[in-house]
Amino acid sequence: MIVELPGGLHLDTKSWVIELRREFHRYPELSGQEVRTSARVEEILKSLGIETRRAARTGVVGTLRGKAGGKTIGLRADMDALEQEEKTGLPFASEHKGVMHACGHDAHTAMLLGAARELAGQKDSLKGTVVFLFQPAEEGLGGARMMVEDGALQGVDAVFGEHVLAFPGAPAGTVATGPGPMLAGMAMFKAIFKGKGGHGAMPHLSVDTVVPACHAITSMESIVTKEIDSAMRTVISVGQVHGGTRMNIIADETWFDGSVRFFAPEVAGLVEEKMGRILRSTAEAFRTSVDFQYRKGVPPTVNDPEMGALAVEVAKRVVGAGKVMPISPVMGSEDFAYYSERVPGVYVGLSASKGDGKDYPNHHPQFDINEDMLEVGTTLHVEFAKAFLAR
Repeated sequence: MIVELPGGLHLDTKSWVIELRREFHRYPELSGQEVRTSARVEEILKSLGIETRRAARTGVVGTLRGKAGGKTIGLRADMDALEQEEKTGLPFASEHKGVMHACGHDAHTAMLLGAARELAGQKDSLKGTVVFLFQPAEEGLGGARMMVEDGALQGVDAVFGEHVLAFPGAPAGTVATGPGPMLAGMAMFKAIFKGKGGHGAMPHLSVDTVVPACHAITSMESIVTKEIDSAMRTVISVGQVHGGTRMNIIADETWFDGSVRFFAPEVAGLVEEKMGRILRSTAEAFRTSVDFQYRKGVPPTVNDPEMGALAVEVAKRVVGAGKVMPISPVMGSEDFAYYSERVPGVYVGLSASKGDGKDYPNHHPQFDINEDMLEVGTTLHVEFAKAFLAR
């Protein structure tokens, strides 16, 4: 038994959460298209006697009211899947071609439903209210922001979230959390160089766009190394480059895009200014024009000091002090930040490694989790909610 709390979860809840996870895994839905998933979530919440309403179109907010006069805690799970062909070979593998739960959101949804079931059974002893935030579109479309805009945090005093990870080297059941920065903020950029196409044998009669795009990409590498304080952790990554139609035709248009990751919010503006300068000067040098687009995405995820300390305390009770590790800020991003920048919040990483030497990281076509950890994740939700409301 991994969970050391007296009694742990009810046996039927454990198996129920596993079956739900497999159901959600079998029928994944892309960001903003979580129609079946949200309908199933709402159906289950209502069966537990929990009030529900819709938010962000395919999001669901459930409200469980305990004793009057207490505080309100928000528990969050994301529901969307990735545009990816599954290669796990699982008996409950995705039946939707080209769509897969490769980031563990199937587990997040199932664990939060398990927590709802457990807390609904303890409603009369809860000193306050629990709001269950089942969020769509975490994978790049800002579902958390839409949930906030639809009033999902109204009346909520604090928010808790968690994410399963399956990286080798982190034993199953390890919990990473604590006060302070946890995940980076993100901005997105795209640069389109425009010139004049022509025959590959006579480039002097054309205005090539591939060469300036390549120069710009290599020049942008100097932004992090030479123009940003090394103490301000920053990453610039070009994700894709597209130009031309054939090997013997000069490309009249070449574009590339990518992302910027940062912990200091002011870095996003600094990078935009420096990137724009490089792109404009490069375009001029090579007789092209450039269309530069820069969009700020999610802010950094920073755990509230008090909530972070409470999460550590709860995690030690659930998995034991030896399996709780301090957070090491990761350059990945999460739109949980839209909740935690408005109310005190804490985000938790939970290792769900299988430990068989065949672990694959999140977003891999063979990503899978140790289903025993669903009990741990469910219990973390339950115990954090109870600990916060009992203060």
